[in-house]
Amino acid sequence: MTQASILSLIGNTPLVRLQRMVPPGAADVYLKMESFNPTGSLKDRIVKFIIEEAENEGRLKPHHIITDASSGNTGIAVGMVAAVKGYRSRIYMPETKSEERRKIMRAWGTELVLTTGEDQNSHIWAVEEAAKDTDTFFYLDQNGNPGNWKAHELGTGEELLRQTDGKIDVFVAGVGTGGLLMGVARRFRDAGIGPRIVAVEPDNPHSHIEGLLHFDGSYEPPIWEESLVDARVQIPDHVAFETARRLAREEGIFCGVSTGATTYRALIEAQRLGEGKVVVAIAGDRGERYLSTGLFAN
Repeated sequence: MTQASILSLIGNTPLVRLQRMVPPGAADVYLKMESFNPTGSLKDRIVKFIIEEAENEGRLKPHHIITDASSGNTGIAVGMVAAVKGYRSRIYMPETKSEERRKIMRAWGTELVLTTGEDQNSHIWAVEEAAKDTDTFFYLDQNGNPGNWKAHELGTGEELLRQTDGKIDVFVAGVGTGGLLMGVARRFRDAGIGPRIVAVEPDNPHSHIEGLLHFDGSYEPPIWEESLVDARVQIPDHVAFETARRLAREEGIFCGVSTGATTYRALIEAQRLGEGKVVVAIAGDRGERYLSTGLFAN
């Protein structure tokens, strides 16, 4: 069917069952393939939602530069949506993030400001200072804007209910801003189902699991609500990297490191539950933006 715009392709991503990586006797493990969004990540959902909400309310003006802090995927989504709608964009990103992310953002025409890699939150402090100039900038504020979790409540969560008939025993997702976990957990709660909600984070603040936040006490996204999750688990880099490689070689799923982290935890939950149960995890982005990293070296 012909689509009116590339933005029409955001959402309604497929759910895929793992075939070879799940051991005998374990629960079924499904990945929600957010990599099928137009720019290749789940962030397309929130950027479209927040921008269109701001347009409808008159807060986003034609002269505004859309800005935010991003480890890459939100910045890429901002670049694409801004380009389609005719806005300029500026993204603040730590200098440690992959070269591919920089190139993709610049392809959309996004201005990229790199911040120090010594502080995992340096890009947040930088954008908050710049965004004080409200005449120049529209601050997307993915970490604090309720539109982040609303996009997932109305989109991702609703889709998962439909795709599984509400039969989910465990839901696993990474913590970046927390918007996906907060939105999906709210939708499940409102639907009257109570799967175990597992939040995955790196085990250190200098992790190379790009897009996920290590809770070290220095920063907590304003939209985060601890009461909505049942467990928060930490994953080492080498485990996330190796699981991402296995997904490519055993399942044909070419994904990023955060998907390796969530899949690793999903497999543990599946073994704990046993046959007849269902575990759903988020495949957050595609693997192409990690080719310059150690993920697929040699």
